[in-house]
Amino acid sequence: MTVKYKGSRIMLFVLMLGMTTLSGAQAVEGPQVTRAQIKEVVTKVMQERHIPGLSIAVSMPGGKVIEKSFGLANVEYKQPVEKDSIFEIGSISKTFTAIGIMMLQEEGKLSVNDKITKYFPQYPGWNEITLKHLLQHTSGIKDVTDLEPFKGNQGKDWTPQEVVAGIAREPLDFEPGQKAKYSNTGCIILGLVIEKVTGISFGDFLAARITKPLGMAHTGLGSKSALIPKRVSGYTYTYAGGLMNAEYASLALPYASGGILSTPSDLIKLAKVFRGEALLNKKSIREMFAPALLNNGTRYESSDPGLKITFGYGLDSIILKEGIIPAKTGGISGFNSFFAYFPGSQTMVALTANLNNSLQDLLIIVDALFGSAKK
Repeated sequence: MTVKYKGSRIMLFVLMLGMTTLSGAQAVEGPQVTRAQIKEVVTKVMQERHIPGLSIAVSMPGGKVIEKSFGLANVEYKQPVEKDSIFEIGSISKTFTAIGIMMLQEEGKLSVNDKITKYFPQYPGWNEITLKHLLQHTSGIKDVTDLEPFKGNQGKDWTPQEVVAGIAREPLDFEPGQKAKYSNTGCIILGLVIEKVTGISFGDFLAARITKPLGMAHTGLGSKSALIPKRVSGYTYTYAGGLMNAEYASLALPYASGGILSTPSDLIKLAKVFRGEALLNKKSIREMFAPALLNNGTRYESSDPGLKITFGYGLDSIILKEGIIPAKTGGISGFNSFFAYFPGSQTMVALTANLNNSLQDLLIIVDALFGSAKK
């Protein structure tokens, strides 16, 4: 089985109900959920969908925060999930990488309009691709998870340099800016750009410039070999075989695109960034939240039925009549994660689960808490 660490873009129609209730007048007051509601909804979904462990955090207006954890972080040892249990968050890593790029742009050290060849002149085939194209999946560069030898060897600790060199030999899928197609390769390149500009490793930049200032004590670039206290184990479930350990997947390969570990309690601290209170100014946030525009001037919108998404910088944003909800999904072997930030109410919700293909279950939970519960 091939391991995919790309953030799934399967957004259920049911989630649209939840997002819609948070628009308009209700968004001004802000949604109100209780610990009892969270326990009822999450417990039911976990039992029905065989999810071993799950953690959720909600940040609401007025500084109110709810953090709840359920089930087991390690089934074999019967270790419970706690609020500081550390999950692999997959492609939510892209949001951190995008924040880093925007920080460096504010400091005048780079521009999202820079061509890749400014940093990698050895790849002239990318001379029309900008950092913005990478941030919004409009570059045309092939996805590392779709291309051999990486596709069939996702347990190997490929270096980002090896990945970039391998992908650079391949033709583009389309002219930069002509279309949008999800590509993990883009954020791997952006991580290397951060290293070139700052002179330090991406992991050190993440720690010093993003997670430490935000008080994210349980977030960092992951490693399968390092000893990480309270690391959660990942699982897969089949009706034929029941619950099993998930297939091994390297965290070195996804790197700045999907290799970060975190907790929902840490992830909701990104609300400070999104409100323009930390790390980035409001101008940068508006740019980060803006939808991807193609060469013909039209806004990219997914063709998924029922619910439309567009790409912000490191975001899979949800398009509603009333505006855009910045959000991000994440998936890596044994784990799924999701966050959404509602600008109108400045509310943020983040969830992580240690089960393959559980994204739709996380979205159902969000809908039940912020959608149906408010009707």
